[in-house]
Amino acid sequence: MSKRRIMKQIRWEKPSTSWRKLNVDGASMGNPGQAGGGSLLKDENWIGGFARRIGIANSFTAKLWALRDGLLLCPQLNVQAVIIELDAKTIIDALNFQGKSNVVVSSIMEDCRHLVTLIPQTIIRHVFREANRSANRLANLGLNLDADFTLFSSPPVDLFSCLEADSRGLYCNPGPIWNLGLLSSF
Repeated sequence: MSKRRIMKQIRWEKPSTSWRKLNVDGASMGNPGQAGGGSLLKDENWIGGFARRIGIANSFTAKLWALRDGLLLCPQLNVQAVIIELDAKTIIDALNFQGKSNVVVSSIMEDCRHLVTLIPQTIIRHVFREANRSANRLANLGLNLDADFTLFSSPPVDLFSCLEADSRGLYCNPGPIWNLGLLSSF
């Protein structure tokens, strides 16, 4: 078996007409450590977003809090069809697998599962962190908030460069992605 390096270009993709995107992220300064979360809702334009100071948590828990808050934001903004994007495949798998759950996060996971059912049309998918950079900035902003929760009706200045790159469809290169498949030589 040999490794093969694949270069992949990543960008945030605008959703189809009548759909919105909810990008979600959480950040932790340690495992566990001070944590923050953030989500933003947009189509080609900003619809809404937030940053939250979570307190002491690991990044998995911070991402779940951000997802829960983002899912609560959707009905408040009358969103009927949303694509939920996270850079944490473990959370997506946990949402889709109704089996055993970690006792520490089982309540918030169940909240997230229930909130998804309240939105008429949802798609949940994994994205590389480079396509989730605006949510990442909000999560990092949440780490240093004075208040526990800040709702943004317009984007904070810290997001302007990310949102501009997203709206222009600019690619970013995350570096090599390793494919561990078998290579045959001819």
